[in-house]
Amino acid sequence: MKSYFKINCIKIKKKKIKTGDKSLSHRGIIYCLIKNCIIEISNILESLDILSTINLCKNMGIYIYGPINSYLLASSLKKKNIKNKISYLGNSGTTIRITLSLLTKNNFVIGDKSLNKRTMYRIIKPLTLIGYVLQCKKNFFTPIIIIKKNNFGLKYNLVNFSSQIKSCLLLSSLNSFFKIFLKEKKKTRDHTERFLPILKNKIKNFNIKIPNDFSSISFIISYNLINKNNFILNLGFNKLRNGFFEYLLNSNLKFFFIKKKIYKNEHFVKIFFFKFFNKKNTIFSENISKMIDEIPTLLLLLVKLKNKNKIYGLEELRFKESNRFLSMYYNIIFLGIKIIKKKNYLIFKSKNLHNNYVKSLSDHRLFMSFYIGNIPNIKISNPENILSSFPSFFNFFNNKKNNYYVYK
Repeated sequence: MKSYFKINCIKIKKKKIKTGDKSLSHRGIIYCLIKNCIIEISNILESLDILSTINLCKNMGIYIYGPINSYLLASSLKKKNIKNKISYLGNSGTTIRITLSLLTKNNFVIGDKSLNKRTMYRIIKPLTLIGYVLQCKKNFFTPIIIIKKNNFGLKYNLVNFSSQIKSCLLLSSLNSFFKIFLKEKKKTRDHTERFLPILKNKIKNFNIKIPNDFSSISFIISYNLINKNNFILNLGFNKLRNGFFEYLLNSNLKFFFIKKKIYKNEHFVKIFFFKFFNKKNTIFSENISKMIDEIPTLLLLLVKLKNKNKIYGLEELRFKESNRFLSMYYNIIFLGIKIIKKKNYLIFKSKNLHNNYVKSLSDHRLFMSFYIGNIPNIKISNPENILSSFPSFFNFFNNKKNNYYVYK
């Protein structure tokens, strides 16, 4: 006997979402620095951080056409002779961490005011063990100059739960004759490892289709769950990045998988979300690495659900675009919520929120998280931050109560 589920009566607003995965967009372009090939990338994210990576690759002699309508073509079969070895990377910490091992001698990288205050110690340390000679400012701040490159073998324990450090060392090993052995205590996102078997092929033409960014889609998920809407989404579904979805699932989220597909070792899914009841109030540190970018979104979702919550293992948030751990703590206090802060965890209980001013600093996820919170008459600083990861953010939200935002 066949069973059917009717959804004709459910109101679903159809909006085409086109926001390519930021991590995969970075890596798709960077692969041209490793192998002589032509790469065609569709659904690439057109944001400031990706433009920083494109600018860096152009300074390395790569021919790049685009991005135009989320399409980009990159060729490294014949490299240009570039005299300019100074690369400005804006606020893209991802670009500098992944590509630092691929830059040639005497390359000079610098970021904006915010990036120049973020320590690069975690990536400089393993590179110096390999044999790199680097010069940087005090406390391992940018700008960074590569003075000399030596490639030695290395056995390294990844103490920090960072996929960017892992990717940097993996890509470095591809360019040398020496082996690098990495050991990580907790698994982090594995986009680089998934593409390495494809990259080792002798094929010189690659087509890469990038799924929608789960981190960006999480804002749309949270917004619709807060407003109790039914919705269907296409997104990338990496098992080491879907911690936010796993939390919702454990909290009694009701959904259907409409479609599943694997393309170039990456998972594409189409999901129908239709009901959510929050029951789980504690998040342990072992689950944080899978949802590190979605923590601000999750905090605002929990704040709106008005339960007592505990979140452990938040020390990694201190090394993001801002000190995201402290920024979230102070901004939640400004909204009138009782919250306890310890070394690496937060305990808070929600209630009616105050109208106040939220300072998002240079952190794009802070602005978007508080915006989708749908708090009446709230003022949020720095709306231009969305350009770094989600330029089409305002196109997806009809949020009349929360349309007040200000510049610095």
